[in-house]
Amino acid sequence: MPLLLAFLAYVALEIWVLVLVGQAIGFLGLLGLLILSAVVGAWALKREGRRSVTALGRAVQNRRPAEAEVADGMYVALAGVLLVIPGMLSTVAALVLLVPPVRRALARRAAARAVRAGSARMAPSVVVIGGGAPTGRPNPEQGAPMIIEGAPADTDRDR
Repeated sequence: MPLLLAFLAYVALEIWVLVLVGQAIGFLGLLGLLILSAVVGAWALKREGRRSVTALGRAVQNRRPAEAEVADGMYVALAGVLLVIPGMLSTVAALVLLVPPVRRALARRAAARAVRAGSARMAPSVVVIGGGAPTGRPNPEQGAPMIIEGAPADTDRDR
């Protein structure tokens, strides 16, 4: 029920803002502004979407966690949904989400929240290869190299 009330409040606020802007610039001006914002938003969405996919591909190639890149892509998709919704508030929110520094900051916060919740890792696992020889080469007397997998200690849980 609270979600429905919040949605109804948003719709009422969006209509109110559209009426105010329409009174200030006229109906045709409002229509032109909505169309212009959709076109500019679609162009920016396409550009930033490609950049997001490229960043995700680089993270995968470098074998590093891609939580921030995934969150970044999700924010670009959210901006696309907000651009489809007619209205001034949704358009402004979408254009703010399409600004890369804002989106990266939100993506970092989302990734950090996922790490705290335990659903993601902030750093890759540490793999130690070697049989204990100081040179890093396996010791032939010990047979196959020893592999120890681990992850960085979570200092928040230790407290």
